[in-house]
Amino acid sequence: MAGSVLFSTLALSLTAAAQDLPPRSQWQASSSSQQVPAMAVGHLIDGDPKTVTGGAFSPGHWFQVDLGRPSMLSGAQITWDVSNPEGYSLQTSLDGQQWQPAYTMRDSLGGIETLFFAPRNARYLRLASPARTSDWGVSIFELEPLDSTTSARVSGVDATQAAALWQGGSAIDVPRGKDGTHTLEIALPRAVSTTGLSVDWKGEHGAARLQARDAQGRWMDLARDPQAGTRQQSWLAGTAAVTATALRLKVDGGAPRVERLRLLGPKAVMTPMKRYQIAASGAQRALFPASLHMQQTYWTAVGIHAGRQKSIFDEYGNIEAFKGAPLVQPIWRNANGVAAGAADQPVQHALRDGWKPMPSATWSPQPGLELQSEAFAVELGGQPVTFVRHRLRNTGSAPLEGTLTLAVRPMQMNPPWQNGGLSPIREVAVEGRQVRINGRALLQSLTPVDAVGAAPFGTEGSTEITGAIASGSLPAATQARDAEGLASAALAYRVQLAPGASRSVVVAFPLGTAASAKDGSLPDAPPLALPGVPRAPDAAYDALAKRASDDWQARLGQVGLRLPDPSLVDMLRAQAAYMLINQTGPAMQPGPRNYNRSFIRDGMATSAVLLRMGESRVARDYLAWYSEHGVHANGLVSPILNDDGSVNTGFGSDIEYDSQGQYISLVADVARLDGGPDSVRAYLPKVKAAMRFLQELRERTLVPGYMASQPSPERFAGILAPSISHEGYPSPTHSYWDDYWGLKGWHDGAWLAESLGDHETAAWAREQYTALHDALAASIRATMAWKGIDFIPSSADLGDGDPTGVSIALDPTGAQDVLPAEALRTTFARYLDDVRKRGEPGALYAYTPYEIRNVLSYVHLDQPEAADELLQGLLHDRRPLEWQVLAEVVHSRLRFPRYLGDMPHTWIGAEYGRTLFGMLMREDDDALSLLPGTPPSWVAGDGLAVDRLPTAYGILALQARQREGTLQVTLGKGLRTDTAVRVWWPSRTRPTSVRVDGRVVSDYDARGVLLKQPFRRLEATW
Repeated sequence: MAGSVLFSTLALSLTAAAQDLPPRSQWQASSSSQQVPAMAVGHLIDGDPKTVTGGAFSPGHWFQVDLGRPSMLSGAQITWDVSNPEGYSLQTSLDGQQWQPAYTMRDSLGGIETLFFAPRNARYLRLASPARTSDWGVSIFELEPLDSTTSARVSGVDATQAAALWQGGSAIDVPRGKDGTHTLEIALPRAVSTTGLSVDWKGEHGAARLQARDAQGRWMDLARDPQAGTRQQSWLAGTAAVTATALRLKVDGGAPRVERLRLLGPKAVMTPMKRYQIAASGAQRALFPASLHMQQTYWTAVGIHAGRQKSIFDEYGNIEAFKGAPLVQPIWRNANGVAAGAADQPVQHALRDGWKPMPSATWSPQPGLELQSEAFAVELGGQPVTFVRHRLRNTGSAPLEGTLTLAVRPMQMNPPWQNGGLSPIREVAVEGRQVRINGRALLQSLTPVDAVGAAPFGTEGSTEITGAIASGSLPAATQARDAEGLASAALAYRVQLAPGASRSVVVAFPLGTAASAKDGSLPDAPPLALPGVPRAPDAAYDALAKRASDDWQARLGQVGLRLPDPSLVDMLRAQAAYMLINQTGPAMQPGPRNYNRSFIRDGMATSAVLLRMGESRVARDYLAWYSEHGVHANGLVSPILNDDGSVNTGFGSDIEYDSQGQYISLVADVARLDGGPDSVRAYLPKVKAAMRFLQELRERTLVPGYMASQPSPERFAGILAPSISHEGYPSPTHSYWDDYWGLKGWHDGAWLAESLGDHETAAWAREQYTALHDALAASIRATMAWKGIDFIPSSADLGDGDPTGVSIALDPTGAQDVLPAEALRTTFARYLDDVRKRGEPGALYAYTPYEIRNVLSYVHLDQPEAADELLQGLLHDRRPLEWQVLAEVVHSRLRFPRYLGDMPHTWIGAEYGRTLFGMLMREDDDALSLLPGTPPSWVAGDGLAVDRLPTAYGILALQARQREGTLQVTLGKGLRTDTAVRVWWPSRTRPTSVRVDGRVVSDYDARGVLLKQPFRRLEATW
């Protein structure tokens, strides 16, 4: 090493009693939550980076290592799986009772994290959840304690400062080296695989560079940050990991101060996307999309029914035309040279007519100016085309002028934490009004363009195009190449507006009909044929938008449902529209981006809602497609198909056994709600095959000695074999979710076979139903006794709790009678308490709106007030609210950068539709229930109306309203004459009198009244 440098360790001076770590064979691992054997806690310390452990990580949960004897600990290396928490703490203890904090992490990067703290004598190391967190659970490959021999040493810094430097806290001055450059050296006592350092600065700093020393003592340049100034962080990472024994940070200029150092793991490489993020943190920060600043953004889908490519449009008016396409962002620059983007500005959102998938985002770039960005898609010339209009309107009293620029950026709308990131632009060319990306046409401007430009990223972002947009002087070049895929382009439109005047910029994105290649590239779309459009782009936009609007109105606008709160009906229509957009051909898909595959679970739920909304052809096409590709000769129903019909071979392939019952339920739903049993007769052989496989799954747990090594092995007997159907289980588990769906399969299979005259199959199905029913009821009670719990468990293996998984036992599978009644009430009472805590000030939480299915659980538990409370609370988390969008995951912090799944999410939309219909009516085996979960507010005033609603008992036409103490319920024609009808009182109080078609009825109670046949008019008075 050049020069003579004194190093101070992170530790206090080690005493003679200090010892190295005992052998790994003496270590023991434990955790606060139990996992299935495949994720056993022993994997935490087995030294195998491929085995994983996991568990709950809500407040109070932890993982820990017992070294077997006290040792001098100085840090830990954590190798995370994909599920790492944002924050955690490392704690140490000598006795396993009294714990001392060692390190507090608030912004984990995941991957491999090597953490140093001041050495202390300890036997136990604990990785603990923070007191306030929204994490559900985590998964970890390895937790390795580090002893005093593996401490890093920092040059010229005393032990106390060095310990603080790794955590962040008090800043230190970087000492000046002999060459006049401020230099900090870090000695790593063992060779470490790293990409470099993350450096947090305190105040101004000069350009920085990082060097690494290899095992032979040679120094090499690793990374540099040429930007001097006040940027708070430098990401000094190489493009590949190196094995380093020391690092050297050199900083130019005046005395810099460092507040925190973080050693980067081997996967934290400097990617093109990271370079782009760094460029976005500079002087023009406000003009870049918010996700580049680690801010969560939200979007919705724009497309046509079943189109292969769909666009997504975000809350700021940015568009991603097709999956992985570059982002196109509007930026305004006023006459004074001040540029503005929509991020961090108040934005108003709307859907056309409150529900059509034609979104808009409106904001004010400067006082007196309104910018509205809106989008829709329509089929033209055999291909879907997305149109976007940016309309500027002078709302003030003085003339305005400026420039609207559309920036074409090399990034997806999905950020890196959402499986997105870079959209490589290696070649960009602006040819007249057309922008071509990597040889493919991305967009065509229907509005004349005043200036265009294209640029590569340049060294450290020196020629990135945002600076040119801000200065009002676009590059002269109209083509650019960038080997890292960071080129960009811009189209500028000069605007002059008198008071009250408006000006529009209209662009079209041809999506084509081809599928993406394996590398994500998309073939060129057919040329756009838009005769006459260049002469009147605004009028053309309006005409095409009206056509799209009329199409959606014809499909979904006539849904026969009226409620006092029309937004509930708008939400229903919007979900149906999103379901149709998310489809690719006949394949129903959960979302427009993260899923290019179809789950029978989602498709069955989606079909059930679409069948009730007049889209029976769509459901039948899906049934035919899935039956052809997903039901195998042995009766196995593949849970996931790719959109081309092939079986998905990724995680979960063919080991999600809820698929058996869901397929049978899909066939039965089509029969009940559209055409009758004879219309699905062709599918009976496949239904019978699916039932045979369902029987085989149960027989696997009836072999002698099954799970005999487990305590209380009787809890596994006679239920279905383990799978990963309930998504909380990453390895096969005896999930009761599967059994509930198994019962549904036997129930619907028996009905279908009986209806088609196959009495032998129907009798067999009923026998199998009873066998599984009784085994499941016994298993649940045995698991409760083994675990000592008073709630309904979700699996026989763990005795764990998940009300959202239990809910489907009540609806739609109708298996409530297998659940101990008191435990069922306890399960959902505690769940509602937990939900209510989300409303407390400062509450942190994360949940999935799959929980919307719990609403019907309270309906079945005869708690309609709780059902309404839960529904309203969940709908509050639509983001944006006016776009009727629920993501797969909701975080309490609106801008928290964490995985949110896909959105709009089809299964969640289907659960909403099923919930809304289920609050209005329910098809019990013995009767059609009316108003079972309808809150009093729905029948107040003009009340509610249902028209042309398919049910298993015929077509329902219903009106209900309550005025001056009298509830009037009117039924139209359409129900079968032999249908028993149960009417539930929304108030759940006993009326003083009930009349049905003028006849006094006395046999009723505080819940409702059961009638042997449909009526014309019912009046109940309180």
